[in-house]
Amino acid sequence: PGLSSFKKRLPFQAPLYYTIRETICYNLVMSVRNYYFEHFDELSPEKQFHFATRMKNFLGVRDFDNWLSDNQPDTDLEPIISNNDYSGVVQFDIRKPFFEKYPDLYGVEAALFRVHHLMKEYDVDIRGEFLKLYPKERLYRLSDDLLNDSEALRALSTWAVNTVYLTEELFPRDQGSTDRLIDWTLSLDPNSMEPSLYVYLCTHILICESEFYTKEIERTSKLQELMNNCREVILKNIDTISLDATVEFLVCSKMIGAEYEDVKKRINDICQDYLKNSPYLINYRRDKNPGSYYHTLNGAEHINSLYIMSGLDEINSQK
Repeated sequence: PGLSSFKKRLPFQAPLYYTIRETICYNLVMSVRNYYFEHFDELSPEKQFHFATRMKNFLGVRDFDNWLSDNQPDTDLEPIISNNDYSGVVQFDIRKPFFEKYPDLYGVEAALFRVHHLMKEYDVDIRGEFLKLYPKERLYRLSDDLLNDSEALRALSTWAVNTVYLTEELFPRDQGSTDRLIDWTLSLDPNSMEPSLYVYLCTHILICESEFYTKEIERTSKLQELMNNCREVILKNIDTISLDATVEFLVCSKMIGAEYEDVKKRINDICQDYLKNSPYLINYRRDKNPGSYYHTLNGAEHINSLYIMSGLDEINSQK
């Protein structure tokens, strides 16, 4: 993707600079994927890493290999573990009491992610350094406490799932913690939780099963049932549920080869409506304020990565 390929798609000869009319046309014609590729350098390093690894591991894109090679994340885990500022998490009011109950969780989950990314992307193993700061027994206790706290699992959702799975991936102990988590989730009434948090709970089980898009996962009957339950929750709450959660559902559906055309159409209609006045997807359900961080290229990176991975961007850019 690039300017030359974009020019071929324009109904006029594009100059080296753009008039207002041409800029509007540029935004309407260019896919979200191409737009983010073109503006990759404008993202923060953290968002660049997220975008580059998702494009590489999920879509097999190698355009950012040099950037990844030159931008290995810091191996110093101490400031990550000690960071306890969870004020920016989604559904803050619901989750706040449980972050207070488990004050180590925010930093530990982020540190586990850093260990995971360094192993997967750079073959750098700093598990020993992690354990010097946060001993294995303490980590297992945190994971087990979360698994035994149904209210915390319901509220923390993504954060709890990531911590349980990353603990078992990086420091395996063969105790079936992830199987317990799946079975517990299947035992829930899908309508008993806040809809977005329920969908995130299920989708992150699949994402963690894939070790964050770095390996294929088997389409088991249990994972299929999780996705079927999500479908019902999404369709029932389609007018209010978090757009991020629904697009993430489509990504996870692709990972197990399941097609939910009814859900895809409903979600795509919302996405297309939100894309009318922007070259990339803005999640107005998260923040309607035009000056919001989540309306910026950087702040919208997460949902746009999911949108590209879901296949909706490819479908819509070919219309």
